[in-house]
Amino acid sequence: MGKAQATLAGFLDRGCSIKGDVTFSDLLRVHGHLAGTVVSEHELLVGEGGVVEGEVAVGNLVVAGTVRGTVRVKERLVVHSTGRVHAEVFTPKLVVEEGGVLDGAVHMSREKTLDSSGQKS
Repeated sequence: MGKAQATLAGFLDRGCSIKGDVTFSDLLRVHGHLAGTVVSEHELLVGEGGVVEGEVAVGNLVVAGTVRGTVRVKERLVVHSTGRVHAEVFTPKLVVEEGGVLDGAVHMSREKTLDSSGQKS
């Protein structure tokens, strides 16, 4: 049986920007610009043209746009062919499609990753 589809909790479209702390449940899609801290147990999807800068601590991260900063993922990070990740990354599972860019230190462990406060979660 497949994984249940996440419910869209928010959408930041092209031309929109947010600065500050963002928390969400289920799924957040970013096609605009988000600068700050992003925290959730669920999935962040950075679409083509989307930019996220700062501290990211999420359950799953899918990148087709650009992410800069520090990334802590509990389950899996996927960088699509159009994706660019310039960050220190902590994740137990990593997928980088051909053409995708991952620039920075990568820390992989079967243990759950650290949260943004440095605590094991």
